[in-house]
Amino acid sequence: KARLPMSIAVCILAKDEAVRIAHSLGQLAAQSFIRDSGVPIEIHMVANGCTDNTVEVARGCSKLFEGGCATLQVHDLQPGGKSRAWNRAVHELTSSAVETFVFVDADVTFTSETVVADMLARLEADPHLVAFSSFPVKDVENKANKNVLDKFSLLVSHRTRHVDVINGQLYVARAPVIHEIWLPNQIPGEDGFLNAMLATRGFSRPADPTLVTASPVPTHYFHSHLPLEFVSHERRMIVGTMINRWIFEYLWSLALKEPVGPLIRDWNAGDPGWVDQLVSERAGSRRWLIPNAIVFGRFMGRTGRSWWKRAAHVPIATVATLVTLPPAVLANKRLKEVGAAATW
Repeated sequence: KARLPMSIAVCILAKDEAVRIAHSLGQLAAQSFIRDSGVPIEIHMVANGCTDNTVEVARGCSKLFEGGCATLQVHDLQPGGKSRAWNRAVHELTSSAVETFVFVDADVTFTSETVVADMLARLEADPHLVAFSSFPVKDVENKANKNVLDKFSLLVSHRTRHVDVINGQLYVARAPVIHEIWLPNQIPGEDGFLNAMLATRGFSRPADPTLVTASPVPTHYFHSHLPLEFVSHERRMIVGTMINRWIFEYLWSLALKEPVGPLIRDWNAGDPGWVDQLVSERAGSRRWLIPNAIVFGRFMGRTGRSWWKRAAHVPIATVATLVTLPPAVLANKRLKEVGAAATW
């Protein structure tokens, strides 16, 4: 049996989660690694740019962790931005002695009380891994009577799951590697950027996708989006993907021999608009910026499947593509506007 790390920091990055934060902290307090491990655990609830009473509600939950080895600290950060909050949590708010980080969103529900302990154990058991990610499942999975939209949403998500990337809703990672990383202060796709930083040691070597893996069993449920929420969410995801792609191209062009983290730290401090400037340069005067692979990707990469599986996939891919088109159009428009990096 793999040992748990001797010191752990849990970072909950929350934006206007007053309705959910008490539930989130309650279920975190019930996790076995909090109750039973006996190792010091610092829990940082980081409110980033909140406009509601998330902070007050969270501070009222401190009694959940009394009498144990875990301590809750609540931080109210302004300005907002998840990646900015991530940088401050890692490099300013948590102890330098921490061995392992646990990052968890404030709107997830664990599938069991051993989820985080199991993830920590899997990371500790494989020295090659730098991070171990979660297996998210939409909350509609638990609905007794699923409607057509629910069934379609689940079908699409099951077919698009990736097992070698960070899922930003829940993951654990080794502190020495995390401490090398700074994220751009404003990017919509912070988990995709983090994954690239981990796989390439800060763009200083070729990507190694085996450094990150994900749980083979579901770890948590997350809120599935309503139709209008879906459009906004997908727009943000496409904007984030494109911005990450352009930043990655730029970082690779530098031919770095050392991790880029400290450079990004300095750019954030000395030139806060560096990402927006890069986006503006890459977007240029082109009318359409979104690659076909993003819009029509569900039709690609199906070679090797039997003809009947490919045929069965066509209706699903067609509907999913039609659903993707409106967010893609909105994302294209947003990428040509000032401040695209701050999209939420």
